[in-house]
Amino acid sequence: MYWAMSWINRYLIFKIKLFKNYFCYGLCLLCIFAVTVNSLAENDIDNDSKINSDSIKNTGFNIAIFKENDFPAKGVPDLLTPDFLFKNLAERFSVIYLDIAQLSNEKYLDAHKVDLLILPYGETFPCQAFAQIKRYIFEGGGILNIAGRPFWEPVVKISGKWQKLDKGDSYKNFMSALGIKYYERRDDKSIGLSVTTSLGDTPIQPTHGNVFPYRVPVRDFYFLEELLNIKDNKQIVLIKSWRNPYSPLLKNLPRKWCLIGAKDADNPLNPKSPLSQRKLIQIIDNLAFPIIIYGLETSLPAYLREEKVTVSVKAANMRKNKETAEIEFKFIGEDGMTAYCTRANIELSPGEQTIVKEICDPGVLKDSFYKISAELKKNDVIFDKEENGFVFIDKNILKNGPTIKIIGDKFAINGKKSFILGMNYYESKLGELMWLAPNLLRIRDDFKAMHALNINFVRIHYHHSKWFRDYFNLVVKQELDPYFNIADQTVLPSERSLRILDAVIQLAQEEGLIFCMDIFSLVPEEMGDPVGWLGLKERIVEKEKIDVQKKFIALLAKRYKDVPGITWDLWNEPRLGVEDLGKLRLWAKQLRNILIENGDRHLITIGDDISLYLLDELDYASIHADNLGDFSKLKNLDKPFIFQEIWNSAGCSLREEVRQADKLKADFNDFLKSKAAGFVPWQWTRQARLWGNASDSEKWDDELGLCVHDDGSPKPAYYVLRGKINNY
Repeated sequence: MYWAMSWINRYLIFKIKLFKNYFCYGLCLLCIFAVTVNSLAENDIDNDSKINSDSIKNTGFNIAIFKENDFPAKGVPDLLTPDFLFKNLAERFSVIYLDIAQLSNEKYLDAHKVDLLILPYGETFPCQAFAQIKRYIFEGGGILNIAGRPFWEPVVKISGKWQKLDKGDSYKNFMSALGIKYYERRDDKSIGLSVTTSLGDTPIQPTHGNVFPYRVPVRDFYFLEELLNIKDNKQIVLIKSWRNPYSPLLKNLPRKWCLIGAKDADNPLNPKSPLSQRKLIQIIDNLAFPIIIYGLETSLPAYLREEKVTVSVKAANMRKNKETAEIEFKFIGEDGMTAYCTRANIELSPGEQTIVKEICDPGVLKDSFYKISAELKKNDVIFDKEENGFVFIDKNILKNGPTIKIIGDKFAINGKKSFILGMNYYESKLGELMWLAPNLLRIRDDFKAMHALNINFVRIHYHHSKWFRDYFNLVVKQELDPYFNIADQTVLPSERSLRILDAVIQLAQEEGLIFCMDIFSLVPEEMGDPVGWLGLKERIVEKEKIDVQKKFIALLAKRYKDVPGITWDLWNEPRLGVEDLGKLRLWAKQLRNILIENGDRHLITIGDDISLYLLDELDYASIHADNLGDFSKLKNLDKPFIFQEIWNSAGCSLREEVRQADKLKADFNDFLKSKAAGFVPWQWTRQARLWGNASDSEKWDDELGLCVHDDGSPKPAYYVLRGKINNY
């Protein structure tokens, strides 16, 4: 509306000078006044969504819009056409059309020439052009898909008619190859979308399940709503990249993306909406702005009260022009108020990266947890935003966490006989990288959501920091990716690594969650074979490895012996034969003795069915199962057993998610019929992974996300679990 008003103004002034008619002049003023009032009213409707047209200029941001006569659209409002997009963008940007022949030709669709490719036909796309579109993206090109699932319905023209091609699983063949995930919302026709790490090839075929999928956070997604506080804009998914995830040697810097999941009349760019043009310009302005920020963190995830807090964020200029911006840091307390705020100005040349740091005096910070945000601004318009958090170690929280004891074949939680009702957990975007550079805000939000479900137990695989280095060296046999330089070089964890564990434990205790951590599954070479839990028994028989394990166990015991709500899982899925039971029993006894010698009386287990045969040394058994009915006759044990991992996979479709919810309901009923003392599904959420070249076991592991999607929205199983826990 701002640009429309300016154009009308210029046009009317021109008429005034031409005719010099005072009557016309008066009418013109009335028209200008009316347009201005209309604009102000529109701003009042959505004042937070204003965009300053001077915030970025046309600096050669080149847009190509796919346009083909009579090409079929799916999920797109009738008036949202290529011509509508062209008309609204051409005044400020360089815009061209590409037909199918040009879209399929690298001469025209070239990441050096085209900064943004707009795909205006929603879920349909020309199959013959996909190879070149993929190549363009892999070279760093940006995309904007207007509606629904991108690259969902391949079409081709046969005998003059557009026809859908049967190309099998579109998610597998097209979407996931580009890093795009989806889910179907239950309450409307819209699609939930996310984009995360994608590599053309994994460095090793991960055939043994969740070991290490070579996840490096190179793409991340967020929502226009999070930047501009516009209602109903969680459908507009913005994707930024700070490294090229497809070809690390390619010098062309990757552009941003935007995907819009809403379809038909609900699409935020529907021309029938009075704000559609403004939202379109906001999207393109964001995609055109060259600076992004990433890696927001504090120097430690957990601080002592007297320690100064250092916050930092990385910034990169991803395009070809020098640019300036402002970064505003905020520390937000538990009451939602800003306790500390500071700003820094940056100027970055093309391709330049920098780290912006600020130090905060802890005297102004009184709470135990702080959310931190970094906003990237230009002329008061927010173009990027990162959020994280940190804790101050609070002994009161740790000492007053939940308690867990055993009474016969059941548990007592907080002094009351209770079932363990838990969840296995990796943070969705980072997965195992949470042990290197955690996002404590997301972990805290997840733990709060579990608490709201009346979940009382969370189980996490611990990844020793040095394990990341050893996995690259001994398993992948590649040079360490620069991202992992932060990993410890010493076998025992650094103070920084221990502070990560401090923070996670404190957040769990604060939400009343018993914290269960498996300790010796993914270990550095000094403690075992870094390849993972594959029946490799040297960690339980080689004295020099056990001696290092004992040092780590002693460290844990001394640090957490007074924190009540902890139970230790010594090893996840040893997968050893009956002939090795004696060795495993002796190993467990040695480690337990070290815990006791150092004042640690926490309950211990081993995560595997084999634990049923080791109850003379363990406090409880932990069963991993797909079918709980297989253990319905298990009884007369001297100690309790729990279903510690319950597998329940689902694909992306709503039908699959409903099937998953139905199985969860049946699993919970089977649990109640059994003698088990605990129900702990695997796992809270899908993880941010892609599977174009991964093994079936890795793909299956990703599909085991149970309660929430990648963006935190509830899955059908979430509601089933809530009902079952509340009514059991």
